[in-house]
Amino acid sequence: MNWNAIKQLNQLFIGGKTSDNLMKFPYIKRLYSMEGFIHEKKILIKTEHFDSLYLKKDLEQFNNFNKLLLEYDLTETNFEFNDLEALVKITADKEVISEKIITQKEISTLYFDDAKYLKTGSKLYGAVLKVLELDTFPVDEHDQQFLYVLHCKNKIPKTIILCENDNQLRKPRLNDVELWFAGGRNTAKLKFVNELITIPFYYLCDWDNKGIEIYQDIKNIFPNIQILVPQEPLKLMNIKREWKTKINYSLFTDEAKTLLEKLIPEKWIEEESINHDLLKR
Repeated sequence: MNWNAIKQLNQLFIGGKTSDNLMKFPYIKRLYSMEGFIHEKKILIKTEHFDSLYLKKDLEQFNNFNKLLLEYDLTETNFEFNDLEALVKITADKEVISEKIITQKEISTLYFDDAKYLKTGSKLYGAVLKVLELDTFPVDEHDQQFLYVLHCKNKIPKTIILCENDNQLRKPRLNDVELWFAGGRNTAKLKFVNELITIPFYYLCDWDNKGIEIYQDIKNIFPNIQILVPQEPLKLMNIKREWKTKINYSLFTDEAKTLLEKLIPEKWIEEESINHDLLKR
């Protein structure tokens, strides 16, 4: 049964009757076989036996589900019974879960019996994040061992660009520029890359706190890497978070320093909006 059916069953308990569209559910058919209600003209009408049957477990389950959905503003959803049970268990285990680094797949396996059941972007996925008060799930450390590479058309690159985000790697290949994506702050894997990169090497990123911090960290791994400075036209955006990064200006070219002075303290540039000849297709 789903949440709408569970609410309808509660309506039968409180009001004594409801629509017979509930009859498509096996559990309702079982209640009917136990003479919990009569079926007349597309209406279910409870009998004297219904309340005792309902009070055994259904009312408590309804109250638990209703409390959960109200608390986390999920009343417009129509989750299946098993999903609601899992959400209640996750709520009960919330403190334990928060103390551990539990990934999406682990949550899916532990509470939904299937590592692939909890799909990114689904309403259930969003509900689990709400219950756990997370913006996203921790990433499995083994997923961070991979460096994604989009090889260039000419096979022998003249330039390498390491990207903070994966937007450029989702576009057609460039002629002689190889694109790398490590995954935002997940730069530890770069220590295993050959440092002897002899061709021009750039870092493409958001010009904000996070992007600049990551660039400065990567400079410790690849001293020859340079931040890719956007070319005109620039798309400056109002900051969402105050500039707080401690900037080591010795790591930046004069051109990059000039742009930073233009941005701080009120503006930033999103990676996806950056124009540069190296990125032209």
